[in-house]
Amino acid sequence: MKKYLVLLLIVLLLSVMLQPQAGAADFRKTKLAVLDFQLQGEGFETQDMGIIVAEWFITALVKAGRFEVIERGLLKKLLEEQKLSMTGVVDATTATKIGKFLGVKTIISGSVMKLQNVFEINARIIDVETASIIAAENVKSSAAVRLQDLVVQMSEKIIKNFPLEGYIVNKTDSKVTIDLGRMAGVKDGMEFLVYKEGKIIKHPKTGEILDVQRIETGKIKITSIRDKIAEGEVLQEASPGSMSYGQLVSSIVGTLQPVQREPTVDRALEDALSSKGSSAKKTRSSGDVINMLRSSSSRDIEEAAKIVAKLYKHDQTILDVVNEELLKGYTSPSGSKDYVEAMAWLCNALGASGQAKYASTLEKVSKEAPNRRLRKYAHKNLRHLK
Repeated sequence: MKKYLVLLLIVLLLSVMLQPQAGAADFRKTKLAVLDFQLQGEGFETQDMGIIVAEWFITALVKAGRFEVIERGLLKKLLEEQKLSMTGVVDATTATKIGKFLGVKTIISGSVMKLQNVFEINARIIDVETASIIAAENVKSSAAVRLQDLVVQMSEKIIKNFPLEGYIVNKTDSKVTIDLGRMAGVKDGMEFLVYKEGKIIKHPKTGEILDVQRIETGKIKITSIRDKIAEGEVLQEASPGSMSYGQLVSSIVGTLQPVQREPTVDRALEDALSSKGSSAKKTRSSGDVINMLRSSSSRDIEEAAKIVAKLYKHDQTILDVVNEELLKGYTSPSGSKDYVEAMAWLCNALGASGQAKYASTLEKVSKEAPNRRLRKYAHKNLRHLK
């Protein structure tokens, strides 16, 4: 009798284990929040332009089909309850606080800048878990009526930072079926690269698995879509039979079509800047500026800091990066003229902000920097914040 009971128990366990797990392979959309964009400059048709731009972003991202976006009315209500700001440009720490409270993985914030007749939209993608900016995108135009078109193009740039990834669930000679479909945001004509796993990369000391090498085996183009799966034709294969069941697929972002605009846009921006005593070098986007601030080149850091002091002295995200880089670099034993100059300009950028929150950093540099000239610059800019 006991044998029969044991056998019956085994059969029941096996039946449960072998049953398809409903929803186990369901695609999970990336949950994110879009904050109202901050307005920089004057002459906007309405002071609600930052709210309008955020709404356009939400619509474009929802249409992509792969994001779960917090509805703006609910977002506003929740943030008001927690006495948090709804306005766009926030530092990474505040973004993390907002993100964890809302239960989102990513926050998109940014600004709309107007300089004479030139409009520029800057967006930052902030990872809530790491409290870091994982990407920064920028678009500009000299025609305000095209602002919505710019937002659509910007959303395409943002989407490229979130490639769709899935697996091959069936493969024939010329066709491939993947476990991503309409519900995951797959569109007809989308292309996917196919990979197989290669060498496991481990840390030499801890043995921790850091990454797994991806070996490209081919490329497919989607021709048929259902709710949870899609079928595609094989465009290329590394070698006959190299693509197979279970291999990873990752969506490819095609070349973005530029928004049609006047050929004098860049010149218009340069003229606007030059009229304020700035040089054409300062036409760099906020994303470029952040990358330059984090560069290993002293000259890049110096140039970026000069741009911040002139154009981005009220941009909270960029100023936080300036503050971070100054704290990282001011104690460096490097006494080269270029390096000291770069650190000095970081001090100037914080001083130009007029924000007392950076006073502690400048005070620290003014007392502890090994270079006398750098201490002097820090002390000078500290006076602007007190």
